[in-house]
Formats: sequence, C-alpha cells, structure tokens
Amino acid sequence: MIVFHGTTDKAARRIAEEGFLPRRPSKRVWFAAGRGYATGRAKTKARRAHARPIVLTCEVNLGRLRETLGRKKVRHKNGIIAVDGPVPASVLRSGIQPLDTPSEPKELAEWINGALRLKSHKGVSPKHPGLLRLSRWVVNRLRDRRRGIEKAELLHMARQWLGEFFEGVEIDPENLHVYRSVEVAPAVEPPEPPADPREDEAMALLEDGGAKQRVRALGLLAELDDPDLFEWCAMHLDDESPDVQVAALHAMLRCDDFEHELVEPLAEDEDVRVRGAAIANLAAHGAAETVAWFERGLKDPSPCVRLETARALPALDPAEHRAVFQLALYDPNPKIAQAAEKLIAGKGFPKVTWGLGVSHYPDDALC
Repeated sequence: MIVFHGTTDKAARRIAEEGFLPRRPSKRVWFAAGRGYATGRAKTKARRAHARPIVLTCEVNLGRLRETLGRKKVRHKNGIIAVDGPVPASVLRSGIQPLDTPSEPKELAEWINGALRLKSHKGVSPKHPGLLRLSRWVVNRLRDRRRGIEKAELLHMARQWLGEFFEGVEIDPENLHVYRSVEVAPAVEPPEPPADPREDEAMALLEDGGAKQRVRALGLLAELDDPDLFEWCAMHLDDESPDVQVAALHAMLRCDDFEHELVEPLAEDEDVRVRGAAIANLAAHGAAETVAWFERGLKDPSPCVRLETARALPALDPAEHRAVFQLALYDPNPKIAQAAEKLIAGKGFPKVTWGLGVSHYPDDALC
C-alpha cells in the first residue's frame, strides 16, 4: 500500500537513517493514503520548526505490521494510518532530494552528532575548525555533480578532522550503528510520565466498534490533550455515525493543528449538527477567511448551525469584528444572543432589547 508521511527536512534525514520512530510526546507514527493530507501536515510541522516541509512516499504492508506489532497497534480509517511502534526505513520509496548530503556547518554538526548519538551540547559545534574544514571539502566535492559522497567517505573525513569525537568509536556506515570500545555513560532520558488510565480506556473504546464508544473515546482524548488529537479526529471525520463526526469536530476545536481541505466538504453536510460543527472549526481556524465563515454560520437557517458557530465566537475580538457579534446579538434564538452578550460585556456595545427569544425559524426549538 502506497502511503505518505508529512514531516520536515531535518526529521526526514533522521528517518532515512533510523526509520520511523514514535517521537515524544506522540507515541505513534502516522501515515496518510492521500498526498494532500500529508502535505498539509508537513507544512504545519515545518512552520513550527522553522524548517522545510517534506512529504515522504512509502510502501507499507499493514498486514505484516499487524503481525509484527499486534493487531490493535495498527489502525487504518478514513485514509489515515496510526502505527503504535517503529516502522523501518526500508518502506521509503522516495528519495529525500533536498537532503542528499549535509554541507553547511550546522547541517554537518547535526548529522555527525546524530551518527555519534551525541547531544548537541556535548557533540561537535558548528564553529569547530575541523567541521568548517569538512564543510569546505563537502561543498567542493558537490560542485562535481558526477560524484556523490557516500556515508562511509563522509565519516572517514569527519574522523580525520574531528578525531577527538571519534575516539573509541566505530560506526557501521550502512545503518550508522555506533560501537564504542570505551565505557560511556548513557544519556539520561527524562522518565516516562505515568500512564493515564483514560488513554487505555480510549484505545479500547475505539476498538469496540460502537458509535457511543467512539464518541466517548474522542472525548477522553480531548480531555487528555492527546498530542495526536488532531490525527484521531481526522481519522473519524468520515464515520458512519453523525454523532461520532460531531464529537471529532468538537474535539478538533481544541487543536492548534488544522487542515481546511479536510473539513470544508463537511460545511455542506445535510446533517445540521455536522455542518454546524464543521463551520465552527473553519471559523475558529479560518485565519484570513474567519469573518466569512462566521457570517456564513450565523446566517444559516438552522439554529443548530448558528449555535455551533456562536460557540466559536471566543476566538474573535469583539472590537475588531463588531459586525460578526451584531449578527449573533440579534439572533432570534436566545441561546445564541446570550452567548454573544457574555463576550461583549464592557466592550462598548449598546444593550440589546430587540429580538431576544423571538424565533423566526420553526425548528429553533429542536436545537
């Protein structure tokens, strides 16, 4: 099965050498069946890390992974795959073109420290004279496009100019496995936080198969601020149960991550609860289009859609978006008007006396 993984250039280099490993705080490796979703995730990660986005193409055998890791550790739904365990670099099917060979001092320092399994503060500095010499050598070699640089050769030159870091160390250039002939104190990793029983409960409920159980599971993951909450929500946006879709969209409101292309189709959904929760997300995460989504939601004929949209109003500044709050303040559904009133208290809005509690929509009482 061809899948995609969105990441950054630095992380892609590490993946090519070590394989896909769950990185804290996440406990899983995520793939997508569609390149578009992976591209969005790559851009989000790159923006946070001030790095370049990279999309890796992979071929994975889900059946074999389930045999290796266990059936419950590999989940596939809505074109999103969660793997609770490592995935070997051998699944890669695309070269990491922008990352062929590190050449800048900072890139080389990161690569060598990674190969030596050294923390940056204990490893090679980008300002080390030997590293600067190595950088010049790499740049000169790369000018000859007919000649690449193998890992073994790069390690040999690094050992020549950075010998003090290689004392008692042998490295297998194929997989960068480190062998030390001298005793080195292992790096002290922070202890794993104690497992929250709600996480185990959520995973078990997701396996149960019932819609109520999946709704409960998504609620638990939201309570936990699970680091993979957005991925879990995205995985359930096409659920056969509207209740589960709404639960996923409600949980997604808590996420910093957001992919508009994933949610926009649901803004046309016939189910008013799904449509409302989708528009609320698009309004809350809309950036330049925020006002347009709020106006669309607050003008919807369904009170459910308008109420869902109003719940996202805390994302707006009443002074800056006065027109949006006016729409909510004069809504015929009292819940919507009251939600807006709480947010504008003391913000210079005139007291609203018209329209509260007077419904012009026959289905207002249903929401």
